[in-house]
Amino acid sequence: MLLLSPLYIKHANEDVERMLLGNKCDMEDKRVVPKAKGEQIAREHGIRFFETSAKANINIEKAFLTLAEDILRKTPVKEPNSENVDISSGGGVTGWKSKCCS
Repeated sequence: MLLLSPLYIKHANEDVERMLLGNKCDMEDKRVVPKAKGEQIAREHGIRFFETSAKANINIEKAFLTLAEDILRKTPVKEPNSENVDISSGGGVTGWKSKCCS
């Protein structure tokens, strides 16, 4: 399990979505960090916690979808206007750029 890096906390934007994942939960005999410790750390930082295993396909999709939904919930919806809607080709939105890449 990776713990929250002080550099990540210091340099990440305050509204970034964070999630703590305990990986390889299918390998219980080699567990290093108890599940309760991961849950405690997540509570202390106000973030979600999932134990995952790519090999056994445990919580992979759930963690990804939860993170995506949380990000979308925070993302403002850009309303189409006359400058970015091309009604001649079926009403598709054109010219939209995300904030991160402009």
